[in-house]
Amino acid sequence: MEKEGPVRILFVIDQFTSSHAGTEGQLLQLLSNLPAGQFQPELLVLRPSSYVEAGKMPCKTEVLGTSRLFSLKTWLAMFRFAQRKKREGFALCHVFFNDSSVICPPVFSLVGIPTLISRRDMGYWYTPKYLWVLRRTARFVSGVVANSAAVKQVTAEKEGVPAARISVIYNGYSASTDELSPLTPEERSSILSGLGLPVDGRFVVLVANLREIKRIGDAINAIGTVRNSVPDSHLVLIGGGNQEPYRELAVSLGVADYVHFLGERSDVRNILRAMDAGLLCSESEGYSNAIVEYMQARLPVVASNVGGNSEAVEHGVSGYLFPRGDIKQLAAYLVCILRNEDGSAQQMGECGHRKAHRRHGLKTMIDSHAALYSRVLSSRLGAPDVEVR
Repeated sequence: MEKEGPVRILFVIDQFTSSHAGTEGQLLQLLSNLPAGQFQPELLVLRPSSYVEAGKMPCKTEVLGTSRLFSLKTWLAMFRFAQRKKREGFALCHVFFNDSSVICPPVFSLVGIPTLISRRDMGYWYTPKYLWVLRRTARFVSGVVANSAAVKQVTAEKEGVPAARISVIYNGYSASTDELSPLTPEERSSILSGLGLPVDGRFVVLVANLREIKRIGDAINAIGTVRNSVPDSHLVLIGGGNQEPYRELAVSLGVADYVHFLGERSDVRNILRAMDAGLLCSESEGYSNAIVEYMQARLPVVASNVGGNSEAVEHGVSGYLFPRGDIKQLAAYLVCILRNEDGSAQQMGECGHRKAHRRHGLKTMIDSHAALYSRVLSSRLGAPDVEVR
């Protein structure tokens, strides 16, 4: 396919509030790293945010200004916007988040711009009304990018998108050799003391926003049991959200001194290098960014066996999977890792590190998207899925 200059691609998302969130972080990587000679990205957000208003985006960004899904005003505004982008020569639209993925496919189809949508979770947000609309707009979707095979399956089943139009592209991350190399004991002590943590402790880290779907309470409940067998163990929570109910839970369980709330951080990677195990208790996951970060930092992982977690964690090889909500089993696996009586924790960490490097390199993710965009623009949608393993 011959082109005069780079292909203009419009990315659309409901709102962009933080570069540290999973979906937003992956979108930011695409906007920043797509080959400049091949693609020229722009971004549309339905709702404004302080992050966007601060001018932090790496490309031209516009705000639609209206976002109510079932408002005629929103649909008319999007149609006028799509017409303008067609006149400006945009050839493809790639959509993130829920409302945008309902509105954009039929609207952009009317002006002749094919649309891709992204799916990055197990559909916890589905409602009968959403599904009714999604099943009717699916025929306007030129393709779907799913970040795990589990997400691909639920999208095909629930939204009625043919599986042949769903491509699996795993999340991609940049990795610095210096950042991810093992720490010396002195370096570890320095990081821990800088965080106000005891330098001689053993630490389970959970990176997630403090929301019910992440089941943070399960981790707090488990740490008391873990401490019965590993008395110097601590739980470190990293992520934004309301800490108060979880602090109250820790107090009520008598473990407040051993549960540490670090809030939202920009230095998560460096902190992970000083931890001993990575934990995820989620009710639902598409494919967890946190698990990949744990693996990059050579941490053995304990995760609930939901969604794409079993694609990331090889049970007994790079960590352990436990039945969602089974706090007793969760605690038992953490004890096994923290005791490390047979030295398997290091082996698990190294196994996960190798897998993260192989599957989740930033270049792999970018190249996979670029290939998919070219395939859609060449109208070869029957080509095999992009699966990076």
